[in-house]
Amino acid sequence: MSRWSAEPLRIALAPGEVALARGARRHTVPAGRDATSLVPVLDAALADDAWQTTRVEVVLSQHFVRHVLTPPPGKPLSPVEEQALVAASLRDIYGDLAAHWAVRVYSQPPHAGLAGAAIDAELAQALDALLARRGFRRIAIRPFASVAARRAPVRLEGWWVLVEPGWLSLFGGAQGCWQHVAGLPIDGRWQDTLPEWLERERGSAAASIPNAVWLHASGMGAVVAPNDARMRWHVLPHDARLSGASALLAA
Repeated sequence: MSRWSAEPLRIALAPGEVALARGARRHTVPAGRDATSLVPVLDAALADDAWQTTRVEVVLSQHFVRHVLTPPPGKPLSPVEEQALVAASLRDIYGDLAAHWAVRVYSQPPHAGLAGAAIDAELAQALDALLARRGFRRIAIRPFASVAARRAPVRLEGWWVLVEPGWLSLFGGAQGCWQHVAGLPIDGRWQDTLPEWLERERGSAAASIPNAVWLHASGMGAVVAPNDARMRWHVLPHDARLSGASALLAA
């Protein structure tokens, strides 16, 4: 098997676009903005034999992901109990919608809450079925945050702000654990409103989190640190030339 044929395929799904990358080959396809409309567009793109391989990683825009941090359980839990606690916390926030989500759990010490990520179960099942039908055998579906985290500090003591067009995700860490998560839709004025919003989130966090911020903006063009003396701002490197789903693959 050649080195080229062994290279995995990477796919990014974002509102309005599907991006594919394998080796030096790149391709983007316009699509609808809702998650389910992206699947048939991806299916058509994968008809090209150039994308055939056995390994694939799908990166999902944070638009399609919801994060949660549970109350501290106070004792070690089994995997089944962890899953149930995260699912219950999602239901508390999102109601009946959460009953239709696939959930992944990030374990933490008992004194900290469990971190969870959820996506629509129908989307996950549709992607799994499509990719298996197209011949992929090793399939990974990841939220953009889990991929972009490779550029964040290994031990986060402060705030990590992950931005993509139309959505902002916030993660606060201290003492080696996630202590706060949040997300919200944004518009073109997000850089102006970010300091005030972050200050409100600091006030609602259950634990004290250092006032350092790492800002990671993907597909947003050139970004500068806000003029905010309350926090120590760090802008993580990114390719300002990229936009849309292609930017998710550069993290």
